[in-house]
Amino acid sequence: MSETQTTPPTPERIAELEQQLLELQQKCDFLEKVIHEVPANIYISDLEKGLTWCNKTNEESLGYTLEEIREMGGLEYMYKIVHPEDHNIPDDSITHYQNFEGAEYGGVFRAKHKDEKEYKWFIGWAKAFSKKGPDEVKELLCVDVDMSPRMNTDTQLVQALRDNLKQKNKLLIKCLRKREIEVLDLVCKGFNSKEIADKLFISPNTVSTHRKHIQQKLGTANVADLVSLGKEAGLG
Repeated sequence: MSETQTTPPTPERIAELEQQLLELQQKCDFLEKVIHEVPANIYISDLEKGLTWCNKTNEESLGYTLEEIREMGGLEYMYKIVHPEDHNIPDDSITHYQNFEGAEYGGVFRAKHKDEKEYKWFIGWAKAFSKKGPDEVKELLCVDVDMSPRMNTDTQLVQALRDNLKQKNKLLIKCLRKREIEVLDLVCKGFNSKEIADKLFISPNTVSTHRKHIQQKLGTANVADLVSLGKEAGLG
């Protein structure tokens, strides 16, 4: 059996390969520089483990190095930096992609640097990055932008937060039944229970029961909060 002989590359071919390798290295260096210097927090989040990789901007804006995050645990890190009232954002993101239907997920939330007391407003997006199977997402590619220094005026920031609250309350209203939405709409218009009962041809006791259920579902403590939430969602 004769051994297969290979022709050694020519000096020209070696020089060509070295040039290609140099160009590839330059391209990788450029892309790495862009990723780490872009003014946004870019990170990979595993649905089970939480954050597993992040860019330098993320480390600088929130104060935790990637090594610290991995040591702490990606999920614990998320709950540590995100405002307690906004923990639903990472939770809802995980739930969304556990029941993946193809749509991207986004939200507005507050987070803070580990050495600071004040929270900043971020707007974030996520999309499926890797999958275990055709319809089973494993990792997310996430991008969060600190909104406060990106706005030219305070008015823009206020309007952005107002629009987000309106959308959030619209989604919350969807948990109500059709009759409950009718009752809430009339409450927002200023009608009392007797007037609502007359308009909907039901008893005042039934209206009171609906109002009680509505407040339980929406988590409001009083009528003023209930009306505020309903109007933010477009009722009344």
